Amino acid sequence: MSVLTRRTLPLTWAAACLALLLPVSPRAAESAPQLARLEASLTGAEGVRAVKRLQNAYAHYQDQGMWADLADLCTDDVVGEFGDTRLKGKASLQRYLMRQAGRTQPGLAAGQLNTHFVLQPIVNLGADGRTAKGTWHEISLLGRYQKSADWDGGVYENEYVFDKAVWKISRVHFIRQYSGAYDDYGHKAPPKWNIPYHFEALHLGITVPEAAVTALAAKIAAAPDAQRYADMNRRVTALSDATEVRNLQHAFGYYLDRKLYDDVADLFTADGSLDFASRGAYVGREHIRKALETFFGPTPLARGELFDHIMMDPLVTVAADGMHAAARTTQLAQLGVNHNYARWEVGVYENQFVKQDGKWKLAAVRYYPRMITDYDLGWRVDAKPVPSPSALLAPDRPPARYAAYPALQYVGLHFANPVTGRASRIAGPVVRIELVTPGKSSATGKDGAGGGAVTGPQLTDLQRRIAVVTGVDAVENLNSSYGYYIDESDWNAMADTYSLTKGAKELTGIGTYVGRERIRKALNLRGPRGGRTANFFTIHQLTQPVIHVADDALTAKSRSRLFQAGGNADGSSGSWIGGIYENTAVFEDGEWKFGIQDLHHLFNASYRNGWARVGPGTGPLTGRTPSPRDQRGGGITQGLGGASTSGNWSKDFPADRKIRARQYAFPEITEPAFHYANPVSGRAPAQRMPDIK
Repeated sequence: MSVLTRRTLPLTWAAACLALLLPVSPRAAESAPQLARLEASLTGAEGVRAVKRLQNAYAHYQDQGMWADLADLCTDDVVGEFGDTRLKGKASLQRYLMRQAGRTQPGLAAGQLNTHFVLQPIVNLGADGRTAKGTWHEISLLGRYQKSADWDGGVYENEYVFDKAVWKISRVHFIRQYSGAYDDYGHKAPPKWNIPYHFEALHLGITVPEAAVTALAAKIAAAPDAQRYADMNRRVTALSDATEVRNLQHAFGYYLDRKLYDDVADLFTADGSLDFASRGAYVGREHIRKALETFFGPTPLARGELFDHIMMDPLVTVAADGMHAAARTTQLAQLGVNHNYARWEVGVYENQFVKQDGKWKLAAVRYYPRMITDYDLGWRVDAKPVPSPSALLAPDRPPARYAAYPALQYVGLHFANPVTGRASRIAGPVVRIELVTPGKSSATGKDGAGGGAVTGPQLTDLQRRIAVVTGVDAVENLNSSYGYYIDESDWNAMADTYSLTKGAKELTGIGTYVGRERIRKALNLRGPRGGRTANFFTIHQLTQPVIHVADDALTAKSRSRLFQAGGNADGSSGSWIGGIYENTAVFEDGEWKFGIQDLHHLFNASYRNGWARVGPGTGPLTGRTPSPRDQRGGGITQGLGGASTSGNWSKDFPADRKIRARQYAFPEITEPAFHYANPVSGRAPAQRMPDIK
């Protein structure tokens, strides 16, 4: 695996704070260098977020055939690499993507599915502060009704540049990892991927290197200290707000998974609304709660019930007033009841948020299902209509006209093009969505410096806040890297991401090992060595992060979802594995490192059988005619890169402690613990993550 060379030592915010504790002169000539470095750090953090916005917009545009909007995200001389295909220029990229989708004009064809999920980002700013590299997983669901249904998946290793005052994509490099027809019993993968990963395991916890801070600081224009300080306060607040809104969007999904309807309702304002497209809108927390129970059945989950809502492609826009926001995510849902049915669902959320009394809350959840299909049949054959309005609970507002696959109806986007600033150009029937305009808040008062000199404590606090928002992206880098390293069976690189003494990793079926070198030894004893084996592959994808960095910017907690696929590389077997990670991270020696990794595996279902045929029992599903999918088997044994979950080596090298949660209980229901209370009401979860030392 190739890596991004580390050219400079990281900027440690703690060291910077020590410098800020020195007396600060009111003279601009003395305080300006400190402010310039803080502004450079903040500019770097904004660059990382801008790159993520670009890539998620790329996916949303591709989903709806918005080829011109997608091309506008790129530099004029963008380079594209797709397997053996090499191209240059925006027009060439646009033509290539249209050909891949079988299109010669804007939009999609009737009955076409062209969904592209991007997830698991690792984004690092370059040493010049004006370039960046990003790694992403992509999962695609492609096809035409009554003609085809296919999977496609791989990794983007893309490059970005700050060009003419805006971030753009300068290189699109996609490496396919697997593909296959839905009707097969697994995905097919080549013996090798040869992915040129840009990142380096030892330094994943640095998103903005010291060299970038120095380079950016040298270019920052002089301004009065108080003005510069107030501007940075507004900018860091905008980044913090975006983090909170994304956390809230993802928390909604996690609560919905477990039918925690009280927690879902708590996230709304008193007059908030829930609008599931064809069902109509329900207003107020109590009516929202009743609607959820009416739509989806009582809480808790029944034995054998899978109700997972996987959120990807998050794009958050905080409005210029700093009091309103919107978020768009694409959802892949795995729904069903064991021995009864299994179903896929793809849809789009376009949600609205408001800040009340200092807390972000949901003002409106608006969900538009794009495709609903029976697991056994797939989207080539089966396309279910959107649900009808409830006869048991009337909505407060009637449903709008909306049609899902195979009909073609687009969902408008709340955001303008991140590069051009233009509203989206959608060809065809569309659900109108209000445009949200981002910008710097015009708020004044406590964020300002009072017109006088900026004090040492003010600078220290500003540096801390910048470190917190930067830490969010560094922790996401760490979590994402785990999936890539397990895919590659790169155990030494994986071990390097853990804290030397505080790192703790669970090995399913074995136990928990504490300390980087004990983790390294255990991984190498258990997993296949020398990289991924040619006849097997795993795609260990993590998404839907809820990340909280402590106020001191020295520790963090994160929740993410495991969505794992893989199996024999010839496509003869495959599995779907789901679970929840609750991880910690620590800031040590100037970098973020993994602390504790806690994984709660929820289910393991074979690709052939799906999640309606897990555990004992054979034969057709209830009320269904026999199907080839009734033949049991074709799954994989969970393990690191396909490794066995047991082995004699563990007797000679025992774990330091047991795994906290029961693994693979499904069809029994076990509840994953949460590291956080309800972000709006403060309601404590029934299962709270313990503070494990």
